[in-house]
Amino acid sequence: MRAWLPDTRGHRRLFSALSIDALGTGLFLPFSILYFTATTDLTLGRVGLALSIGALVRIPATPGAGMFCDRFGARRTVVLSNLTQAVGFFNYLLVDSFGHLLIAAVVVQLGNSAFWVAYPGLVHDIAGGQRQESWFAVITSLRHAGLGLGALGASLAVAVGGTNGYIAIVAVNALSFATAAILTVLDTSDGARAAPDNATPEHDVSSEAAPMSGWASTLRDRPFLGFVVLNFGLALLSLAFGLGVPVFLVDTVHLPPWIPGTVLAVNAVLGAVGATPVGAAITGRSRSGGLIASQAIVGCAFMAVLCCAYVPSAVGVCLALAAVVLMTLGELVQILIVSPTVNDCATAASRGRYNSLSQMAFSIGDVVTPALMTTLLAHGPAATWIPLAALAVVDMLGVALLAHHLPAMRRRINQPGVAELEGFR
Repeated sequence: MRAWLPDTRGHRRLFSALSIDALGTGLFLPFSILYFTATTDLTLGRVGLALSIGALVRIPATPGAGMFCDRFGARRTVVLSNLTQAVGFFNYLLVDSFGHLLIAAVVVQLGNSAFWVAYPGLVHDIAGGQRQESWFAVITSLRHAGLGLGALGASLAVAVGGTNGYIAIVAVNALSFATAAILTVLDTSDGARAAPDNATPEHDVSSEAAPMSGWASTLRDRPFLGFVVLNFGLALLSLAFGLGVPVFLVDTVHLPPWIPGTVLAVNAVLGAVGATPVGAAITGRSRSGGLIASQAIVGCAFMAVLCCAYVPSAVGVCLALAAVVLMTLGELVQILIVSPTVNDCATAASRGRYNSLSQMAFSIGDVVTPALMTTLLAHGPAATWIPLAALAVVDMLGVALLAHHLPAMRRRINQPGVAELEGFR
């Protein structure tokens, strides 16, 4: 295990920044709606409308963030994203009208979009393009730990402080983004073996398009566009599980109301302690084989959730916990593979745009998934979970087909430059 971990010396400030960023997010996320209903006179409907409009802004903002990242670099984009979110959350402390909330929510979402576009490229840069999966594993562990601690701290703050606890949560979150920006600026170490700036993508985009750095070149990369569609399928399943399972277990299966919180806690703990062991376990296998395995595991998780509706409550609790373990495992494998694959499909001049297209899957998924899950849940357990399990099978087939056109998907995990040309492991 120790030999698999990357040499992180010189990047303590950056790792601290990413952890603090996640801690602040973990503080606010569980109470993002409750904060405004508790501290303002706005109705639940108006709060939800403002936050939904803010989320919609992420869709056009994401490609814009990609262009900014390619022009000014991943590190500067991450710093700007943190400062933007700090400004947005400080404004949350002052919200007294629908318009003010809407503007603040848009600012927060602009910063959030920029962060998730630039973050994979920043990891690529500090890793020097080498052994990316191990770097993503370490950072994923830190971020999950930060999210879990933040959620726990938020619960304690609200329990002890009431309304003042809500205010403290938002203030600390704003300060966390400002602190993360400062630490990211101070961490100036570059990857020891950085990939050359004129590196070309690993598959043939076309002899004319490859040298170009604009959207025309990116949108001509049909194999990668296929990967973006696949990534939407991956994102949809992850979002559907997080949104639909807690509601299903309580409202349909009638399991105890503490189950959703327990599910989230198990997910956070497993994400914190499981990323590096999972990364070590899949090292040496092809990325495509890892993604296929991840979707098989995710499909089993959905089937376990479905079975909860047809067994006694005690068995249902066990199946629910098994489902979250399987889902977390599948997501960890997926997280460690998708971003390195996107990075390797792009050149240094286009990595921001490539990552922005990949992140569009989550931006669109955030808008689509709530309506999709409420519709499916209204038609019963089988109509909800069997289609999602079937989508996991479709994702597996998509991975198998795309791997023939994307050499980055045939690379062995954590061994850049070694392609698995004979097929899938």
